[in-house]
Amino acid sequence: MAQLQKLETKAPMKSPEKIAAFFRDSFTTLPRLLPDIFKTAEIVGGGHKAGPGSVMLFQYSLPGSPLMSMKVKWEEEAMDTEEEEEEEGKKSFTLTAIEGEVLEMYKGYSLKIEMDSNAGQSLWIIQYELANPNAPPLHAYIQVCNQLAKAFDKYC
Repeated sequence: MAQLQKLETKAPMKSPEKIAAFFRDSFTTLPRLLPDIFKTAEIVGGGHKAGPGSVMLFQYSLPGSPLMSMKVKWEEEAMDTEEEEEEEGKKSFTLTAIEGEVLEMYKGYSLKIEMDSNAGQSLWIIQYELANPNAPPLHAYIQVCNQLAKAFDKYC
């Protein structure tokens, strides 16, 4: 039975809460943010803006790999709750792959982005399940998360 794998990285940021706003309001400009990686980005379902329930499609290229595509669904968005004062300032959302080359090697793939304004950081968590024991870990994807966090900090 395959086991769920997890990779994560923390990135210090001036305004981590602006990550969700970027995805919601400016997702289609992702190729301008990191043109060496992202080639196209479009919203293909769920309205004109990205957000919970929307479906987004992008083409990307990792170092040493051909052009690939991934279609993701924005699964959830967690906001502050008054009941959890120590959690105040934290927000998160999850993007789950529903199509693309990544699903040829992995049974599942999701990226959860936690934004903590109080700590001035973002936490990027990739969860995946190996489709076969020879599939490599997704270290290149976690490196892209680090690059995105730096780019968001400059952009926002």
